[in-house]
Amino acid sequence: MKTKLEDVAKKAGVSIATVSRVLNNHPVSEKARKIVEETIAELDYRPNLIARGLIKGQSFRIGVIVSNMENPYYSSIMSSMELKLRERGYLCNFASSSTRGDEEIDILRRFLDSGVDGLIIVDVGSKGENSGLYSDINKQIPVVLINGNPDRMDSNLILVDQENGMSQTMDYFFKLNHRKIGFIRGASNGFAFVCKEQIYRQKMTEKGLDIEESHILKIKDTDHFNCIDYTCDQVLPLLKSPNKPSAIFASNELMALGVLKAAKEIGLSIPEDLSLIAHDNTVFSLISDPQMTTIDMNPERLGTESAEMMLQLLNSKARSPRRLIFYPELIIRESTKAI
Repeated sequence: MKTKLEDVAKKAGVSIATVSRVLNNHPVSEKARKIVEETIAELDYRPNLIARGLIKGQSFRIGVIVSNMENPYYSSIMSSMELKLRERGYLCNFASSSTRGDEEIDILRRFLDSGVDGLIIVDVGSKGENSGLYSDINKQIPVVLINGNPDRMDSNLILVDQENGMSQTMDYFFKLNHRKIGFIRGASNGFAFVCKEQIYRQKMTEKGLDIEESHILKIKDTDHFNCIDYTCDQVLPLLKSPNKPSAIFASNELMALGVLKAAKEIGLSIPEDLSLIAHDNTVFSLISDPQMTTIDMNPERLGTESAEMMLQLLNSKARSPRRLIFYPELIIRESTKAI
């Protein structure tokens, strides 16, 4: 027979109201919480979320939009996010939007029609961000943007300072005496790619170095595994040219794997012939040969912090925008060398 709320209260020696407060994460004494949680585990009690949702006017579901689930950067964010929300009784509904334009907005509307309690958008597309749609929706249900435009003041943002990460990259290349530096980004005009290129150009100019447009490559479909081949195909002519760079920055590790593949095809050694720095710090940077120097975006923390912000918003009537900004770290491994 299914365990009821009353059974948990009786076994724990507390009131039904106390059990309810524990289940809804409302304040109770640590002693009472421990007894109730142990009793719930012992009796294998599962609250009726449908009934609970009807009473509270909630679905206990969070809609999450990411660019693509193949990329370990996104899967790391989703995994830590899902764990934190599930601990608090919420389920994540994930959807991918590779185009980040009309497709993203269509997914958003479907989530709203299904009655989710909140929305988390990872690396929000420029069309959705510029439309003002998310700030409007946030007046109804909480919306958290991960790595949106930091200049926005009307949205809840979790940010890694990508300008800082790109500055660390360029400064480290300069420290290693590199002056011909290639830059690989996505073809879209998403904020992350645009701000990285701006810092790249700014740093080169500050050093009095020529910016060679042939050293800047734009790759399509940056979050699928075929990005590796796309990058390889585009970087091969650059690596074969007499004016090839001595170092390359790749805006994610799929692109960096494409650089590794191209270098291997023509017999270039990394880092002896070419230094390489990637972005994100996923499992790819550890299993590649050589292991990649990379900018650590700490995707696990992004997931956990976005879930925590969502939970705070769900338990607050205030809708004033919140933001959390933290700084990336340059992880130095085997793919870079001084010249």
